[in-house]
Amino acid sequence: MISYQDQKGVGLSSLALLLILPALLIVASGLKIAEMGSETNAIQILADKVSYTGKDIFNSIKLMEKNRFPIDNTILQTLAEKYRSATGLLVEISLNQVHPLWIHVQNTGADHYAGSKYCDVEKISDTKWGYSFEDFDESAGDAVDFDYGEPNLLLEKTNEKIKIAVLSYDSSYFSDVYYSKILLWSGVGGIGKTHVGETVEIEENLFGFFSVVSIKVQDLGGIARYSENILLK
Repeated sequence: MISYQDQKGVGLSSLALLLILPALLIVASGLKIAEMGSETNAIQILADKVSYTGKDIFNSIKLMEKNRFPIDNTILQTLAEKYRSATGLLVEISLNQVHPLWIHVQNTGADHYAGSKYCDVEKISDTKWGYSFEDFDESAGDAVDFDYGEPNLLLEKTNEKIKIAVLSYDSSYFSDVYYSKILLWSGVGGIGKTHVGETVEIEENLFGFFSVVSIKVQDLGGIARYSENILLK
């Protein structure tokens, strides 16, 4: 039989446990929050490191271009290796050539070139490329979504000719589409999807290519990434 004193002790022990449990939960929650805060800070530091490295590479290449320093893939590979050794990040820098397609956005006056961040280039096959432009522009105050659908162009090499087609235009803006100095279409897009579905044909060797430096930086885990294209003039 449990005496009154024993019952009282059990009661006090139960009460003490009820008082201690919330404290334990608070301590555990605090430790979890501190752990999450530490992880968040670590990710932010890593993202800052990747972004700083990417921007530093960008500025270095722009300075090389300004001072007419020779830029080729051998030099860029050496530069990438130095940044990899100094930062421990994955760094890729390469020189590429793209067709001289560009758009002039009538609504804002912005010019967006293939090879810049306002154009996504996809090699579909040895004879076909997709060029998807973004017509919104940060400097014009647009809220740029970078969905790259204004316009979508398909470029195809056939014999000595290049065929360029407007596949779609997903914006209310209007853009003029150029191949180097040649105006292919004026006022593409808008609500009425003007010129969508049309195709033009030009001489393949009429003009050269755009030279573009592609910069890609990321950490070993792929958490933070930086990507930028520089159109060499």
